[in-house]
Amino acid sequence: MSAGKRNFGLDVLRAAAIVGVILAHGLNIYIGRVNLTSSLGTGVELFFVLSGFLIGRICLRAFQTETFSFWSFWRARWWRTLPPYFAAILLYIGASHIYSEFPSLHLYYALFLQNYLGITGFAPTWSLCVEEHFYLCLPILLIVFIKSFGIKGLRYLLPGLFFVPLMLRIATYLISGGMPAQWYWLTHLHFEGLVAGVWLAYLTVADQPLFDKLKKPAKLLLPLCPLLVIILPIWNPRPMMADLLLFTIYAIGYAAWVRYLYDLEWTPQSQAGRLIRSGIVGAALCSYSIYLTHTILDPLIRKVLLGSWNRGVAKSIVVLTMTWLGGVVFYYIIERPTIISRDIYLRGKEAKAKAQVAV
Repeated sequence: MSAGKRNFGLDVLRAAAIVGVILAHGLNIYIGRVNLTSSLGTGVELFFVLSGFLIGRICLRAFQTETFSFWSFWRARWWRTLPPYFAAILLYIGASHIYSEFPSLHLYYALFLQNYLGITGFAPTWSLCVEEHFYLCLPILLIVFIKSFGIKGLRYLLPGLFFVPLMLRIATYLISGGMPAQWYWLTHLHFEGLVAGVWLAYLTVADQPLFDKLKKPAKLLLPLCPLLVIILPIWNPRPMMADLLLFTIYAIGYAAWVRYLYDLEWTPQSQAGRLIRSGIVGAALCSYSIYLTHTILDPLIRKVLLGSWNRGVAKSIVVLTMTWLGGVVFYYIIERPTIISRDIYLRGKEAKAKAQVAV
């Protein structure tokens, strides 16, 4: 797989995030009643920060060069994300005819409303709903902020926006005397990781000196998320207020990792090093496809294909390996052609625009 002009540090984080998610959903390691792998699913929180950083840079660079277009932004995003998503839904529907325990999906899945109207199956799509809602709203919010306060105002406005989900969670808890079921799926209660990524993106575009200065404090925060991953499975039950704060803490901790590893470069000379680097970049490239397919393929492989195998380490290794490879195949069959077709179209539009200017 080609690394192109990719940022290697961010690819390390993407690879770590998808490995964490697939292990959390496909591997259960217990000590007593404590599932030690369950909190690895917080790789989703890392994906939020990474998505906010990527999308923020795209939007802010376009604003800065006065080339931003709502339609161009949404077209590029939807062309990138929707075809693999709908292909995964078709895969899920096909798999439900083989594995009857897969619940049916509602039509509102096509509009990314399942995190509000009810997730009946294909549960990991709640995080895709949060991201798609954010992609829809972010450019509108940015243009209002920038026109009102200028692009430099984002340095202060984005940190304020970061704490909005926490305030909404606390308000919901105090007013209702509790939280609704699966409240952590709801976009308005769970988007601070995306805002944290956008704030870091803003600094790279408009305030590089501050971005550079953040590396030292970011280093101090690096242990935060790994410690939470270890502590949370053990700290159970825990106060609701701790859970209300959790996503804010994860967003800060993972933003620190994004800032710290942003500068990471590694060009290994040995064959082993080059293989490791290629594996990391490959995992990052395929992370979206693996995320879309892993909860579909895992039960099919585990309970249908290998149903006669006894539970154990060998079966888990085979299931995880086949699930991972299935996601890679999905990337090459669905996601990669989608990206290539989008890029060819956009390059053609850019070349046409340049030709018109030259005339």
